[in-house]
Formats: sequence, structure tokens, C-alpha cells
Amino acid sequence: MNYFFSILFFFYFNLCLSQVEHKSLLKGTKAYQKGNFSESEQIFRTVVEKNAHSLKGNYNLGNALFKNKKYEEAALYFQQAVTNTESGSERSAAYYNLGNSYLETAKKNIQQSGGVAPSGGEDTQKQLTQAIESYKNSLRNNPTDYDAKNNLATAYRLLRQLQQQKQENKKNQKKNKEQNPQKPNKENKPIENSKEEMNTEPEELKKDEVDRLMEIIEQEDKKVQKKLMKRKRPVAPSTENDW
Repeated sequence: MNYFFSILFFFYFNLCLSQVEHKSLLKGTKAYQKGNFSESEQIFRTVVEKNAHSLKGNYNLGNALFKNKKYEEAALYFQQAVTNTESGSERSAAYYNLGNSYLETAKKNIQQSGGVAPSGGEDTQKQLTQAIESYKNSLRNNPTDYDAKNNLATAYRLLRQLQQQKQENKKNQKKNKEQNPQKPNKENKPIENSKEEMNTEPEELKKDEVDRLMEIIEQEDKKVQKKLMKRKRPVAPSTENDW
């Protein structure tokens, strides 16, 4: 009897919690729809604080943070949403928004550096790579999502521009050293990096352009997979006795 009562009590307690969460989610959604993103962020935070595994709580909090331009923090909650998804459509949407968070973080870094490759650029390159992988995962769950394809192409284009600028900067530095060997004096001027601006504005690509970029990305993926397979080849067992 006591055991049965405990089960009923636990079920009733969880039912009450789910009802409270549902009401909070509705309240946060209404605030979000009205454009009150700061208010919706606070409401969705309370949901996640009480239930860290709430799919809707994490997903909606990520959306509110994204609208408040807190892209890096938004990515954390979209990652959590991905782990709690149950369907392909939910997983595709979570990965898509995760990719958007990484992409906007990278674009923000580029814009803050005056539209050129940030000094070093490793973090920005990592964010663009993560954006690309997120969009790929989104498309694996929903291959017909054109928005994911378009954003994947944009992230890929920015990554290639960043890599090209880094290569050009290295060439300029090498050329400068060859032409002007540095001497131990205080008048040496810093070597200037390439100032070619990177276009970070949203670019609506034509379908054939997106398809062409998708083919290039798929070919590169195949090359990476082949390299990984070569590394994972089993080592022949030793014929020597292990005494």
C-alpha cells in the first residue's frame, strides 16, 4: 500500500511540475512573440533551472538569447536541445539554430576587426567549422531544408575567405622579411596584414550556386573520411610469443 502511494505521489508531483513548466513556456512564448526577448529569456531560464533536460526550455532559451545577440551563450542551450531531441525534425531545427549561433559569432568577430580576418583567426575559423558541421547535421535530418543549405554555403565561403587571407598574410610577412631583413632597432614597423574586406552580410545564393557548393563540400567530406579510414586500418598482430 505504501509503495503504491509513493508511486501515485511521484506521478502527481511530476504532473504538477509539467503543468508549471507548460505555463511558463506559454508565458515565455507570448513575450517572445511580442518582441520582449529579455523578458522571454528570463522566463525560459527559470524553466531550464528547474528542468535542465527540457527540450522546449533549452530550445526557446537559445532562441531568446540569439535575439538578444548573445550568440555564444545561445549555442550552449541549442547544444543541450540537440541532446534531448526525439525526432528528426526537432534535431534538424536544433542543429540549424546551433549553426546560426556559431555563424553569427564568427561574423561578429570579423566585423569587430573592421571586416578583415581577425588577428590569429583561430577562434573564428573554429566557429565557422562548427557552423558548417551543425548545418550538415541539420541537413542529415532534413535534406530538403534550403535555408540550411544556403547558410552552410555562406559559412563555407567565409571560412575559405579567412583561410585565403591567412595564407596571403603569411606570404606578405615572408616577402617583407626577405626584402627588409629586421635589425635590432626600435624603428621596425609592424608588418601589415591583408586589408581585403570580408563580406559578412547575409547572401541569398541561387539554387545552382548552393548545389555546386554542396557538391564541393561533399567531395571534401569524402576525402576526410578516406584519410580517417587509412588511420584506422588494423595493425597486423605480432607473431612473436609474449613470455
